[in-house]
Amino acid sequence: MNDGVLLYDPDCGFCTATARRMQGWSLGCLIEPMTPARLAQFGVDERRALRQVPFVGADNQVHFGAEAFAAALGTGGPAHRVAGRLLATPPVSWLGAVVYREVAAHRHQLPGGTDACELH
Repeated sequence: MNDGVLLYDPDCGFCTATARRMQGWSLGCLIEPMTPARLAQFGVDERRALRQVPFVGADNQVHFGAEAFAAALGTGGPAHRVAGRLLATPPVSWLGAVVYREVAAHRHQLPGGTDACELH
């Protein structure tokens, strides 16, 4: 049994590199490439998912963006859970949302990013 699934954009090199890094963190959730079929399975809006990474919890609740990362971290060991709670709690959550938006907007310019990563 897993604690949910974090779905990343497999067409984005930056997202793929980030997902690979996170797979080494021993989180209790799956980290998988998003496909139209997986998004439909969970009832996740594809347009939003391409702009903000979705996390679908074991309870089928969907979180997006920085909240998705907080939820994914919350499935890990003690240090990851603390980091996830911190990222989910104001004022850190407000800062996390701003940082997430900036990273997402510029992911094509970040290490591993390509033109395919650019949001439209």
